[in-house]
Amino acid sequence: MMDKQRVLEKVAKCFALANSNGASPNEVETALRQARNLMKQYNLEAIEVAVHTVDEASVATHTRRAPQDWLHLLAQTCARAFDCQHIAYYNPLQGWSFKFLGKGISPELTAHAYSALLHQLVAARREHVAQQKRCQLKTKRRRGALFAEGWINAVSYKVAEFAGSMDSETSKAISAYLEHHHPTLKTFEIRSLEAKGHDTGSMTAGWNQGQHVRLHHGVGKTTHTALSSGGGQ
Repeated sequence: MMDKQRVLEKVAKCFALANSNGASPNEVETALRQARNLMKQYNLEAIEVAVHTVDEASVATHTRRAPQDWLHLLAQTCARAFDCQHIAYYNPLQGWSFKFLGKGISPELTAHAYSALLHQLVAARREHVAQQKRCQLKTKRRRGALFAEGWINAVSYKVAEFAGSMDSETSKAISAYLEHHHPTLKTFEIRSLEAKGHDTGSMTAGWNQGQHVRLHHGVGKTTHTALSSGGGQ
């Protein structure tokens, strides 16, 4: 007898075949019948199958402090570009981490994009903060956060222009996954900073540099997106 994990994989494959565009009516009928028979035989609930269809990829921050709002904003931006959702969680060995949830290779692509963009953003933010002279440390930190927000907003604006919305099946599957694996998860509201006086220059500088990031669909992957920098590091 197959173990539950293997049964779930088989059921998920049957439903994937039934929902594929290239499947013939006979293939769809056969796949659905096989899936339903397996679910009945092993007493599987629909929610268990939905949860199993969700893939994940994590990126560690290696910090003991909860991620700042601008890090959440970057994670959210990348997740939207690849039809994913992100959550933050604490790992005793790796510190705080971001987990990206979606279908197929989308979470891996999101994690890769997040890591690549974070490297660029951290370098640009550090350079901008170093240029802030004759101001207190808290002012430098605030301007650094404003720069990061402006940079990410420029990328977010581009994502919103062409990224398709998450399909209902993926959204339902991720919701089921969260209910199953993270029932006590708390929602997090990303708060935008208010730029006043000289601080506005930091947000503008971030926006201008963020404009160098280019987004385009990957070759042969109409549902996925590639993110790259059009400027220097």
